[in-house]
Amino acid sequence: MVRRGAALLLVVVLSLSFMISISMVDVMKTTENTGKQSMYELSYDSHTPFNITSNIDFETQGWPGNGSAIDPYLIQNLNITSANSTCIWIANTTSHFIIEDCLFTSPLLEYAYPQQICPITLTNVSNGMIESNYIVDSFAAISGYRLSNCSISDNILSVSSSGIHVTFSNSTVISNNTQGYEPCMYGMRVDYCRNSTISLNEFKNITAIGMTASRNYDVHIIENSFSASTSESSYTWIGIQTWGEESCTIQKNILSNFRFSGIDVDGHNNIIQNNNITSCQTGIHVSTNSSTITGNRISGSFRAIEMVQANYTKVHGNFIIGQNGHYDNGIVMHHGHDCDIYSNAVSHVGYGIVLQGSSRFNVSGNSVTDGRYGFVFGWYSNWGLPNGPFLDCDIANNAFDSGGVYLSTENYESWEFDTIRFVGNTVHGEPIGLFAHLDQETIDGNSFGQLLLVSCNGITISGGDFQDISSDIMYDEYLETGDASAIKLVNCTMCDLVNINFYNNTIGVTLLDSVQCSISGGIGHYNSRAAISISHSEDIDIANVDIRNSLRGIDLSWSYDCSISNCLVRDNEEGIYLRIGMNCTLSHNTIYQNIDGIYLDDSDGSEICGNTVYSNERGVLLNSSSDCLITHNNIYNNTGVGICLDTTSNRNEIYNNTFAYNTPNAICEGSLNHWDNQVDTGNWWSDYSGEGAYIIDENDQDNFPIISATTTTNGTIPNLPWFFDPLLIGIVGGAGIIIGLIIIIENRRRIVVVE
Repeated sequence: MVRRGAALLLVVVLSLSFMISISMVDVMKTTENTGKQSMYELSYDSHTPFNITSNIDFETQGWPGNGSAIDPYLIQNLNITSANSTCIWIANTTSHFIIEDCLFTSPLLEYAYPQQICPITLTNVSNGMIESNYIVDSFAAISGYRLSNCSISDNILSVSSSGIHVTFSNSTVISNNTQGYEPCMYGMRVDYCRNSTISLNEFKNITAIGMTASRNYDVHIIENSFSASTSESSYTWIGIQTWGEESCTIQKNILSNFRFSGIDVDGHNNIIQNNNITSCQTGIHVSTNSSTITGNRISGSFRAIEMVQANYTKVHGNFIIGQNGHYDNGIVMHHGHDCDIYSNAVSHVGYGIVLQGSSRFNVSGNSVTDGRYGFVFGWYSNWGLPNGPFLDCDIANNAFDSGGVYLSTENYESWEFDTIRFVGNTVHGEPIGLFAHLDQETIDGNSFGQLLLVSCNGITISGGDFQDISSDIMYDEYLETGDASAIKLVNCTMCDLVNINFYNNTIGVTLLDSVQCSISGGIGHYNSRAAISISHSEDIDIANVDIRNSLRGIDLSWSYDCSISNCLVRDNEEGIYLRIGMNCTLSHNTIYQNIDGIYLDDSDGSEICGNTVYSNERGVLLNSSSDCLITHNNIYNNTGVGICLDTTSNRNEIYNNTFAYNTPNAICEGSLNHWDNQVDTGNWWSDYSGEGAYIIDENDQDNFPIISATTTTNGTIPNLPWFFDPLLIGIVGGAGIIIGLIIIIENRRRIVVVE
């Protein structure tokens, strides 16, 4: 019984405790939900608006205290509402006073140079304290002009236009003031102040600018929080904006959701440190001299740190996470000189570090991870910002991944590469080689993870495995590949790439504006955009390369007199793609299991000779390509079409080829194309009836179809493959199976079981 009674008592006690705790939670929730009404539960004394214009007014108006530091005049517990004037205006005083625990309401917001006029207005005042007041249902709250040794703290605001505005003031503290979730255009403004501190203020629903500060000296903006409105109708601008600041500190502030920038800094000798900035279009916008930006955490910004005409400034130890890893930027520098960018950690961005138009910059010891490109030789302007090549800069000991270094090729002739010191940089832990104006040298490819050559002559790159240099990203469920390249040659002459392997890159090898270069041997597998990309080049020779599993095996554009020979090209979307590739030759390549084997687009005067093209969806396609020669090719078993000429492909010569078991063998929509040599030799067709001309369509025919292996124009026998009719294969195979079964049955009958 005793145990049972004790147990019952314990249950009762626990139940009461639970009920009491629930009641306490309900009381707390009730307090939270009462909102504005709970703020006004103090016992206020109604009072009319008043002004104090001198020290003596405190005494004559009967405010308690004597104006000393230990016994200040006290204005307390008042409720002042005005329809068209200030609630309290104090001017030209030096006595110590406190305005606290009051409730003010006034719609007044005027600007009488040089200060703003609002419910609490202080003009030429020293030793004043505005503490723990409520300023509600107003356009503005507190204004101060020529303040000294004053403080504005712990006030709760509910204003729609401007919270606190202080100008030409010294030794003033603005701290712990809050604006709730009511929208407010401008939180605070501090101009032409010295030796002042703005700290621990919180504004939660800014619709324009959280805080502006201009022409201040030795002002410290510390641990404030400014959150922009998320309403689509508001155009939130900047969290903290400074102009012409000198020797000021912006430290440990929290900024979020501003559409232009979290912090915008202009001036010199300032410190921007340990701020937390999220989801702002630009995290920190910097146009300063001799300043430091360090220890800031910036996430979700399109441009985390943007420097424009910044000089003698240090940016180091910042932590950056990008917005979407697509086109967003980590640290971007436009012009300026003598800046140090070091030890920053950048991740999940499109472009890690972008440098353009600057001089004497030191960019060292930074890391970029999960970025499409680590470092970008920038050129392009942004919003009209200065652009152009940088010079006399050190790019040293930075660690990159993904796309490594992206070399912008805009006006590369203007780059003074000899003044750029690019050393010790890595991609995936492997060295990056950047060489400019190198002559008659051999480079061991095994020593590098990425290679970039500019204006080099007579260079041989031998061997090496280049992998994982990728700028691919999924965007709206589509793969966007970008332009990252494992090896890139720009404006190079007589350079040879020998026995190089390149796989799992966006582009394996890129040649741009280059002449008389070659790529021979090696393997190019699983390069998402192209194994080899050639553009605006001349006399390029690609031979004996094994190319597989890429969007385009070989992508050649705006180039001429190029040769592709003896390559194995398979399992790509487009095996060999020539776009505006004039007078190029494709010979003796084996091309199979691609979607398009050979695709000529606007590539007049090209030659396709001696290739084996089979088991693709479409074998050979000509689009806007005329005056081409197509001979001695074996084109068979392509499921879509063997060869197809569109309506703008004319005057092509097509003969001495094998077209077998394609569906169909040929489609021709162009005009004046010849399917024989116009003398005695046409093509071998698997579906030729054996009599007369081979009819392709009403306008095209082969007048001299080849019936059997014959001597070709060069005196050799064409290498025709063996072809098998699928029906014949089925019949023979079925007969073989039946014969095999008969043999097995007969053998079983002959088996003797021995006891």
